[in-house]
Amino acid sequence: MNIVIIGGSFGGISCAREARRLYPKAHILLIEKKDEIGFIPSGMLLYIEGRVPSLQDAYFCTATQLRAEGIDVALKESVVDIIPEKHVVQTDQRSVSYDRLVLAAGSSQDSQILPQPDESQLTYKEFAGAAQFVDRLAHADSVSIVGAGQAGMEAANTMVSIGKSVSVIESMDYPLFKYFDQTFLAPFLETLATIPKLDFYWSEPTLAIRQTDTGFQVETAKQVIDSDLVLTTVNVHPSTQPAFTAFRRHSDQTIWTDDYLETSHQDVFAVGDLIQIPHGVTQDRTYMPLVNNAIRSGVAAARNLREKKTPFRGGLRTVGTQLFDWYLASTGLTESDRFFYEEDIACHHVESQVSLFESTVIYGKFIIDAKSQRLLGAQLLSKANILEKINLLAFAIEKEATLAELAQKDFFYQPKFSAVTDETFSWSRGDANET
Repeated sequence: MNIVIIGGSFGGISCAREARRLYPKAHILLIEKKDEIGFIPSGMLLYIEGRVPSLQDAYFCTATQLRAEGIDVALKESVVDIIPEKHVVQTDQRSVSYDRLVLAAGSSQDSQILPQPDESQLTYKEFAGAAQFVDRLAHADSVSIVGAGQAGMEAANTMVSIGKSVSVIESMDYPLFKYFDQTFLAPFLETLATIPKLDFYWSEPTLAIRQTDTGFQVETAKQVIDSDLVLTTVNVHPSTQPAFTAFRRHSDQTIWTDDYLETSHQDVFAVGDLIQIPHGVTQDRTYMPLVNNAIRSGVAAARNLREKKTPFRGGLRTVGTQLFDWYLASTGLTESDRFFYEEDIACHHVESQVSLFESTVIYGKFIIDAKSQRLLGAQLLSKANILEKINLLAFAIEKEATLAELAQKDFFYQPKFSAVTDETFSWSRGDANET
């Protein structure tokens, strides 16, 4: 079998490695238009925080590693056309025949509001943009960050930690709105209001970004904000290419796939940030450009290359992070998502302590099917590291478990690490607010 993968994204690399494991005799070629693969999107922040010694170390995989695993990698080679009827990919250097083709070009942040040609100075998803930003950061006192999603808030956390004055501009009225309900975040939002050199501009859509003689200006719907540097963390969308026009697409330009990740053309699959995936609760297809979804879809596609027998299960939008001394994690539905769920829901709030002898509070919010008591979503917040708990809750949602069933699970007890009774799963219908 001759397998060609377009794109050295998380999805593309994961697909290549799984295909090599499953099909030891197959020839696998990964084509990437850039001169490198495997840069971690948050690698710049890891470097600034001193967690990796250099930007060059912020890679999860390299072309050299893939070649050592028996995977051919072609860098600085662009795909200009795909002819599915002939099973041919035309690049700017050659024609390549395939038995199976995987589209894995990932996502991009290009936007009409960014100045040209300096766009790479304003984003850090790729190595080149990250390197330019780091060079300029040494001479900057102030940074404006457009977007208060996970990427924007993590960037703000890092910039404040190294003493920069930070302005965060967000069109919504609170941060992390895709993953958390606003009222649940109250303790975290109170902390944000007390942090020196950190200002938020809520409900202010960004209209334009201009480079000036002294730095940048961000024009919002209400005002103009000046800073030495600007970082944009919004507008992530599928990195569709002219060569992909042969394939059926959704209105948001994601590529249509069936349950097995095969596109509208036989023997061509698509993964990662190029596609919509089923929501694990509602089963509605939605765009979830998250690394874990890209990796899992890449693996699933590889398993279906010879025979379509492994449907992709979709995702729950599971996230976890640490911001300004708080750990935050979320999975599944939020209360704000209730309009996408056809049945009535109930919301259960809980406060518990980390262990018998550690009084650090864990705040929890659980979204439950009001009739079946099935767990639909969970949000966690604490100054203790509770991030691993969200993986258990995501698994419970996937298995359609109830909190009552979770309360009967055999969890370990050790007084240094756990409470005598885990209040997270101890509740009755009377303490839930029905929506």
